[in-house]
Amino acid sequence: MKWSRKISDGIAYYSNGNQDNQHENDKTTPVVFVHGVGLRAESWYQQVSAFDDRYRCYVIDMPGHGESDLLPKPTLMLEDFAAALNTFIQNVVGERAIVVGHSLGAMTALQTAVSYPKMVRGVAAFNAIYNRPDNAAQDVQTRAESLLNDLDQNVTDKPIARWFDGNPQYDNEAELCRSWLNNGNRLGYAQAYQMFAHLRGIPAAELKTISVPALLLTGEMDINSSAKMSLTMAEILPNANAVIVPEARHMTQMTHANAVNSALERFFAQCDAHHTANV
Repeated sequence: MKWSRKISDGIAYYSNGNQDNQHENDKTTPVVFVHGVGLRAESWYQQVSAFDDRYRCYVIDMPGHGESDLLPKPTLMLEDFAAALNTFIQNVVGERAIVVGHSLGAMTALQTAVSYPKMVRGVAAFNAIYNRPDNAAQDVQTRAESLLNDLDQNVTDKPIARWFDGNPQYDNEAELCRSWLNNGNRLGYAQAYQMFAHLRGIPAAELKTISVPALLLTGEMDINSSAKMSLTMAEILPNANAVIVPEARHMTQMTHANAVNSALERFFAQCDAHHTANV
């Protein structure tokens, strides 16, 4: 991405918009991309290159990641990330946006649609969790406690192994993720991971309130954000579809960009049609 990086309310972001907050004559649909724990805005580079000529794209660094500030509290909740995203949409985008999130970004996108429905015109959740089982939750919580207790430890080898399984086809993607994990804000990573570790998923009763179009997408081989989770959420949300990408793991948008972008193209068209019919 070659856009200039900007800052608003402590959130660093890229945008291809003409001038932020001045879109009275701009009918292009805004899309906000939200990355996962330990990553940064650049993880969406293959989606931005596919859509930035047709959509008004915003790609943020999550709080405590990339060049964004830490949230001003030591113990975080999902609602804190959703509030930060809502503030960004209100102050920078200036209108309802399609929100596309990955992993923790997916949970943030869903929570934003629950808590701030007037700011979301569609939500795509990649590799999200729902009803995380006890054994998986315990494993993630153990890793989270370790991160908080030792900020200088190796934070790359295990996630890279889980995400890419040593497949040489994805060496470039693995090295990008390794660099982001190694060079990121360790405290921001640990705090976000701690919150994410204790998250089991958004309750069904809250998911049912999301009336805008929704896309639940995950990788067939992602164990922690399983196909079953996305399929179950798609049945709960009133206007949702699930897409399971064959042979993909956790970094689906990077390793299987063509399949992801095809799903997003259909989804964005659905969001535009739904928005036009309801304005």
